Amino acid sequence: MIRNTAIKVLKSTFAIIALMILSLSAFANNGFDHVFSKQQATQDLSFYFKLIDEQHGNPYAYISRAEFKQLVDANINSLPESITYQHFSSLVVELNQKLRCGHTAVSIDTQILKTATEKSDFFPYPVSIIDNEIYIDFEGGTLPLGSKIVSINGITSQQLVKELTALTVTDGYIETKKYREVEQKFGYYFFLKYGASPEFNVDSNLNGKTSTTAVQGIPGNQMMANNYMRPVYQTNERYIHFTHVDAIDSLQTLVLTLNTFQASPEWFFQKIYDQYSAASKGAGVKNLVLDLRNNEGGDRRLLNFLYKMIAGTDLVDPSSTSTRSLKITHEDQLMGINGAVGSEEVVANAEQYLEKYFTSNAKGEFVNDTQNWHEEFELGFDLKDLKFEGQVYVLTSGKTFSAAADFARILGQLDNVILVGEETGGANAGRTANMLLNYSLPNSALMVQVPVISETFQNKGDKNEKGRGVFPDFTVKKTYADLINKQDAVFNFTLDLIAHKPNLVASTSLGQ
Repeated sequence: MIRNTAIKVLKSTFAIIALMILSLSAFANNGFDHVFSKQQATQDLSFYFKLIDEQHGNPYAYISRAEFKQLVDANINSLPESITYQHFSSLVVELNQKLRCGHTAVSIDTQILKTATEKSDFFPYPVSIIDNEIYIDFEGGTLPLGSKIVSINGITSQQLVKELTALTVTDGYIETKKYREVEQKFGYYFFLKYGASPEFNVDSNLNGKTSTTAVQGIPGNQMMANNYMRPVYQTNERYIHFTHVDAIDSLQTLVLTLNTFQASPEWFFQKIYDQYSAASKGAGVKNLVLDLRNNEGGDRRLLNFLYKMIAGTDLVDPSSTSTRSLKITHEDQLMGINGAVGSEEVVANAEQYLEKYFTSNAKGEFVNDTQNWHEEFELGFDLKDLKFEGQVYVLTSGKTFSAAADFARILGQLDNVILVGEETGGANAGRTANMLLNYSLPNSALMVQVPVISETFQNKGDKNEKGRGVFPDFTVKKTYADLINKQDAVFNFTLDLIAHKPNLVASTSLGQ
């Protein structure tokens, strides 16, 4: 209930971006090389800490306030007299990861990124990270598919993995999300950490032979428009669309791919209904594969009718919620709330919502009684004709985050559902999200996303380790052979389960 009232204003980020462009400081046109003073950097770091300390719903779930303050102070004390935008942005992003909150994010200035993506200075190829080694996951380029990267511009593969994953965010102690983020956006993260390079000198190894290759950079906007040049196995049409249904007649199986929950409930329902209802009327469908591996979440109202399709009942997923403040502060630097421009009206509505649903307890915390957030979202649709009676397989990865990780957790508790893949990127026990505030730091214009409402899920499942994601029943890891042979290991393993119908045992794993 709490989550969805806040989400109602989540329509688009365009207004925020427009406002940011209008408010850019003079350094914006100079890009990553712009230098500003130690005083300016100190002011931004101090303001960043104030935002986290005052406005974040639960910032110290994995680190104490004293420890985090010590880290902030240490960064301030080690600042040089002048610092480039690139160095400072990297510093703040890495500091932010210490909170271990996947919804607390620091992103670079919009105009600088736009300018950067128009230059030929991004590393052009996607990669796969297998056993902490980096491999080229692209065909037709200067480097052959499957080449193991030894170093790029003198930076070793081990250093690249360590330093680039430090720029990502994840819930708790989940590592899978970090690796999947870097894999899909390797050129972007390389740029964030090391800056532009029109040419990349790559030492690589293939079939035991080491070579040095000059790789030309590519315009970032071209790379990102093609989903970071898309890894080779993701050539099926279902990876391109938001939603897609495939039928595998020989296995009496439907494959429902949901790559996002960022959609209006009306559009999403109609899209799924049109595809699924038509396909499910085929001859004797007995298995449903639900692929959530590239789904980073969105509007959780979408989960209710999907759950009805599989379980036949309304979704009941209660959680206890809390917040640390009923006020939205620092409005002069507030760019937006849940995608809506941070106007006085938007701020007032947000505060009214917090005051309505949260009350102070004896400890001075603002808490809310346990709520089932689906109660206020009655779809008004009769889904009895869509109820799936067979076996369901849910595919997960580190990119399965937020609402998608919720759905994996919820479905995993059903008797006819089997999870296959890897630990999700979203926490199993709870997290801080909901009512996302977007602030701009005064000198660097770095955007800081601060979640206001913390929640603890009541239906956590059997594997409730603090700070971990949803674990699959069958863990399947990508191997080098899968990469070379252009195989989707998780999907193939699932089809093999369906074809051979083995005696399934929960928590059996492959590849560990």
